[in-house]
Amino acid sequence: MQHLKEFLTRIQTFDLRIIEDDIHMEWGTNEKKHVKVYDISHQTQYYDSFSYRSELRVLKDMAFIDLIALDKERIKLQLEELAKVRERFKEFWRNYHDHHSEMTQVYERHFVFSVNLEYLFIVNGLQSTNAEIEVSSKFAEDLGESVKLREKFLRELIYATETAIKPKRSEAEFKEWLDAEREKREAATAETTNETIITPKSETPDVSETAAVQEAVTEPELSQEQLAAGKLVGYYPTFKEGAAGQLFDLLKTYFVPEEHAALEKLLLDDEAPASPLLFRGSATQLADAFKQLKEANLIVGCRMSDLERWIAPKFLYLSPQSQPRELPEDYLNGLMSGTKRPCKSPILKIERKEDKFFIVPASRNKK
Repeated sequence: MQHLKEFLTRIQTFDLRIIEDDIHMEWGTNEKKHVKVYDISHQTQYYDSFSYRSELRVLKDMAFIDLIALDKERIKLQLEELAKVRERFKEFWRNYHDHHSEMTQVYERHFVFSVNLEYLFIVNGLQSTNAEIEVSSKFAEDLGESVKLREKFLRELIYATETAIKPKRSEAEFKEWLDAEREKREAATAETTNETIITPKSETPDVSETAAVQEAVTEPELSQEQLAAGKLVGYYPTFKEGAAGQLFDLLKTYFVPEEHAALEKLLLDDEAPASPLLFRGSATQLADAFKQLKEANLIVGCRMSDLERWIAPKFLYLSPQSQPRELPEDYLNGLMSGTKRPCKSPILKIERKEDKFFIVPASRNKK
């Protein structure tokens, strides 16, 4: 289990460096000062840090070999421990989104302590706030990117291990089970409401279009068995009639014209793009847009976590440095599933007049 130990230690260890840089120190001015700042760019997948990504990938592959050499019961125990580590990353994202914004250029020295990084993980090189080591906006962004990368390989390890111990089903057995689970879901949801909306073509192969039922505002608690079934059967976002078209008309201004056709197919026909679409705005703006629609019941047929899972592989966003960045599930979870609204500059608002709804621009701020 040496490789698993090395992998878990590596993804939970943050090696901060101290460098000198010119950064903004005061709000409302473009003046910069030459100061000492924290740096973690060497533990991201950007800049010249490709070796770190490769190192984590190799450690992850070796950790998987350690795991599959165990018996099934011990593998399950190890998966429980891996789930605890993943939950630690989720807690980091909740803290991070409370104290970080793409609009922020000036950070307090206690930012690292505010997100509880030193409590959740091993942090080398961190000094007290009296040491006059500043936190730059670049460091705040790089810290998030570093966590995304670590979390990515942890998710891959968990998924590969779970897949390896699943009982094998024949094609006929799997289809029979899948159909039965869908029927159970439809029967259960049909008891709560009579309002139905036709679901767009599912991403699940060989599954016909079904009727999705508008869910209550409060999301139901699901058992572990139901959650596992939900991941395979698929809870897909269903737009209320007219919502997808209005959302497309608003969102398309944030994408290059070459991506408009793919965006329209995604929103109106649930046809996933061949590659992620680049939203030319912030992550919080995109997440807030979908969250508003979900909370207004203009997106139904899924839980918020399912919507996050649906969004993650389909979109990228622009960092403050105008670089494409990924949207992992747990990162989105911190933005969408909490009660707070991290977005300081939303791009839309939803207005209702009698029995009609309108998705209208709330801001023209875009990159």
